[in-house]
Amino acid sequence: MTFNIDHIIVRIDNEVNGIRLTTENENLLLQNQTFVETKSVVEKNYKIVKEYFRDKMSAPITETNLENFILKIILHFFYMYNLWRTMYKKKKNRDLAFLVKDFKHPSTSYHIIDYFKNKYPANYADKCEIILEMTSEQFKKYLTSKEQFQNK
Repeated sequence: MTFNIDHIIVRIDNEVNGIRLTTENENLLLQNQTFVETKSVVEKNYKIVKEYFRDKMSAPITETNLENFILKIILHFFYMYNLWRTMYKKKKNRDLAFLVKDFKHPSTSYHIIDYFKNKYPANYADKCEIILEMTSEQFKKYLTSKEQFQNK
């Protein structure tokens, strides 16, 4: 099955241990998933997250950038929530919807930072500051904190 999320082509294929979701930049194996639920969750969560970040857009952030980092974010949470369904009996019926509280989760900002840092290593900070609504000083402190946490 193939479908589009804005300008991104998403492909879903059967595999022995689940289904494989791939895009030009992403590759996930999802256990206990169906094509219909996967497509539905991806489209629904993408719409939620895009609506949230749309107001934070400005000149240095292109539509392509927006689409790509949003997809990274939603696939991270989709994978994690789906994994919980498999790992924990109490979570087997967990809703896979992106939650408002997920916007404040460190993983969300980490995916944004990592996306822009990989795409624009020389000037990623200005883009991150816009999307994360931080001043340069706040962003520098946040980066220091992020690096300290990751290097423990």
